[in-house]
Amino acid sequence: MKALNDSYDVVVVGAGPAGSMASYNASKNGAKTLLIEKSQEIGTPVRCAEAVPRLEDFGINPDPSFVKSYIRGGYLIAPNGKKIVVKGGKTDGYVVERKVFDKFLAIRSGQAGTQIAVKSRVTKIEKTDDGYNVFVNYLGDEYIVKSKIVIAADGVESNIAEYAGLKTKKNPKEICSCAEYEMTNVKLLNNEMMEFYFGDICPKGYIWLFPKGDTVNVGIGVIDSKKRAIDYLDEFLTHPLVEGRLDNAVPVEFKVGGDPVGGPIKKTVADNIMVVGDAAGHVSPLTGGGIGLSMDCGLMAGDVAAQSIRAENYSEEFLDLYEKKWKEKYYKLLMNDLKYKNILQKLSDDELNAIANSIPENLEEVDVGKLAIKIVAKAPSLLRHFKELL
Repeated sequence: MKALNDSYDVVVVGAGPAGSMASYNASKNGAKTLLIEKSQEIGTPVRCAEAVPRLEDFGINPDPSFVKSYIRGGYLIAPNGKKIVVKGGKTDGYVVERKVFDKFLAIRSGQAGTQIAVKSRVTKIEKTDDGYNVFVNYLGDEYIVKSKIVIAADGVESNIAEYAGLKTKKNPKEICSCAEYEMTNVKLLNNEMMEFYFGDICPKGYIWLFPKGDTVNVGIGVIDSKKRAIDYLDEFLTHPLVEGRLDNAVPVEFKVGGDPVGGPIKKTVADNIMVVGDAAGHVSPLTGGGIGLSMDCGLMAGDVAAQSIRAENYSEEFLDLYEKKWKEKYYKLLMNDLKYKNILQKLSDDELNAIANSIPENLEEVDVGKLAIKIVAKAPSLLRHFKELL
């Protein structure tokens, strides 16, 4: 195995979609880049529902080696069973095999010139005059690697940016606890549609059924201390809302994880460092989805890192170009989703049913602001929840 070099232009910590996209763009644009991943196999363990947006928008061919299903839309299902159909827009995409997809992104980065160190852990980073010393345990050996720029893509439990003084620690009350079975023998409403269930069956969150080829991802995300996420999920498997469609379901894999739904961190850059992906809070507070957003922000971080290297300017002022880019594109969206999530978490089952009865059964897009007008017009008692949106 090739030993690590003494120095790199860019060191990316974490080989999830954000990290692999950042390292890919940095390498493609001429920066000498190292990508560090703590797991011995990139893509494991899987901790999400595996839905991604249209990969064509990233210049990626949706290869059947990792694409398991094409998704055309979804059903939003109220506690009383009423179904709202949403098609197109953000619901148009794929369900992938993350074990294969994440590795594909890392291979793509490696082909662009990135050196990749798996089963490696960054134990600390230490500021120098022109960058950072990155302390790495690589396959059992200790290295000190010099880097002009560090990109922290180390997930919800991020600590790399904390070493640099950036605040990435998440409020435990804003981390969604997730549990998921991958199951066979599930009867879906439609094999090209996702299903989302809301209400007391999944406090302050939702339950999902995502088609995945021969299997279905059946999962839950909750923010609740009364019971474990898996307890709520097990109860749902026999719930009347699924009408026995899971009676013969057989799990072939079980996944757990945490999803940061408290919105983006306040600051994602400092001298010689940038933060991206779950570590930066690049996750929709409303849906918990963040793969596409993290991939895009990763590309931005890699591009700015390469620009920084060419300009020989690694200051916060220069790297702030990255923060301006991602905020211009996503900050308002994330903050609106945070507002909508806070409203959703306050609604009772009766109020959720009233909302479902107040809006059309078929939607081309979910524009919460426009829907709020229709909801309040038909159910004025809900004004107290939606008045700030009107």
